[in-house]
Amino acid sequence: MQNIEKSTGQSVEKIDYKESDLYSKVVGSGPDLVILTGSSSLLSKPRTQELFRPEMELVLRAEFPILGICYGHQIIGSAFGAPMRDLGQMLRGYEKVSIVRKHPLFEGLPSELMVAESHRQELTKVPDEFQHLAQSTTSKVEAIVHRSRPIYGVQFHPERSTDDHPHGRIIIQNLLKQIRAS
Repeated sequence: MQNIEKSTGQSVEKIDYKESDLYSKVVGSGPDLVILTGSSSLLSKPRTQELFRPEMELVLRAEFPILGICYGHQIIGSAFGAPMRDLGQMLRGYEKVSIVRKHPLFEGLPSELMVAESHRQELTKVPDEFQHLAQSTTSKVEAIVHRSRPIYGVQFHPERSTDDHPHGRIIIQNLLKQIRAS
């Protein structure tokens, strides 16, 4: 949460995915942006998908911007029918991610980014309603954007930017610029 506040320059309201009537709770808070964060849960397990169904329904019904980070990216992909794959181990550290489609999210950035990774699972394909934006050697689906709605997913952790690796922070700032302009 602190990293997200630092990256956005705004205070963040936390709403737990277990809230009853999650969609109404989120809509009632009047969000500028909803950020779906990480989890140690594994979406490849049917019980986990059932547990997070309210969050997936939130994504499907959303009329506000959403950014899914890591597990949140996987929630978005799962909500739209993309299959998951367990990597068999945790991937941690800074990873080179290649931009495969030009997008305002990456404005002012090189075609290869250095961003923080920390995940055990990945989407194996881009959901039908989405565009593929970035990939790496460890995850083919590193970044996606919905074709007609402001729904973004990134497998990496842009909020974990450092002065040595600022690309994630720039991505978040670019997203906020896009939201403010629309």
